[in-house]
Amino acid sequence: MKKKSLSANATFNNLPLEKQEAIIHETVREFAANGYQKASLNTIVKNLGIAKGSLYQYFRNKEAIFYFVFEEFTHRVKQTVKDGTGQERSADFFDRVKQVMLAAITFVDRYPDYFQIYLKVLFEHDVPRREELLGRVRLFSREYFGPLCEEAREKGVIRRDIPVATLIFLLDAFFDRFLQGYVQPYLDGGLGMAKMSRKELTVKIDEMIEVLRGGFVGEEAEKVKK
Repeated sequence: MKKKSLSANATFNNLPLEKQEAIIHETVREFAANGYQKASLNTIVKNLGIAKGSLYQYFRNKEAIFYFVFEEFTHRVKQTVKDGTGQERSADFFDRVKQVMLAAITFVDRYPDYFQIYLKVLFEHDVPRREELLGRVRLFSREYFGPLCEEAREKGVIRRDIPVATLIFLLDAFFDRFLQGYVQPYLDGGLGMAKMSRKELTVKIDEMIEVLRGGFVGEEAEKVKK
């Protein structure tokens, strides 16, 4: 299926799929390596073997190209999560969270350059429309985790006194830092997740899920409460 996007001109949307994919591949690689400001359109067209004017026939400017790439990022995230949680969807809230974590790892392993672009947007403040781009990611978190949290609260699986917005924020922050630590070893707090096998990583995720399930409250604190 061809890529259709409002960020791209009709000339791009009408290209054969293989040409679309070639352009996407080179632009993603350049933005992932250098960020928005330092990315070179000259490098992109050189690697593609096309004239720079051709690129402007496909996209009106550099900003439109970057926005298109970020749209691709959010689309592929959604599809990977859907594929990773749709076939054996668990009824248990915490199992669903685990499924999303495993799907997120699959995404990062499959599309490392796309995740690097996300990190560039997250940490580089001179990206055009940065707040809007990050807002798209947060919107996906609300759309996915919102109904999940509502259902779990109604069933009493998670605390009813915590607002859904707070739960979504905590889950979003948890996922964000988990993936950052997986990709950037200096952010993993010494856990060494980047060097773990999939089996080892699954065990680590189970450990984290148990913390989410039980919280930080220890036995002595529970005794005091009683």
